Amino acid sequence: MKKEGWRGYIFSREINGQMIPQRVQNLVLRNYAQKSGLQYLLSATEYHMPGSFMMLESLYPSLKELEGLLFYSISMLPESKAGRQKLYAALAKHRCGIRFALEELTYAKPKDADLIEDVLAVRKISAQADLSLLS
Repeated sequence: MKKEGWRGYIFSREINGQMIPQRVQNLVLRNYAQKSGLQYLLSATEYHMPGSFMMLESLYPSLKELEGLLFYSISMLPESKAGRQKLYAALAKHRCGIRFALEELTYAKPKDADLIEDVLAVRKISAQADLSLLS
């Protein structure tokens, strides 16, 4: 079975404390896909409810037909490690990837999750850091 392309995934809620309009997220994804030579498929939009990943999880069965998912940002991954592990397992099962347009990061194989987890850990630590110590 030939894989169809890359399904976009966008939020209708804050990303890193900012509201990024859906049309802007879609423009970034479309531009990234074009620049990367990827077939871009219309985006699934996550529900506005905090902590909801229902739309993302609804994409898991269709991964068998897709090359992967295009996320606007790595910050859109599930907050819980268990939620991310569930996503990584679905991707591995269907031999799919994820691309993060804003950060230009790629998950192509299970080992790539290590870098993604490192980036998320550094972001979490830096958000909690007392920056006044640097002055």
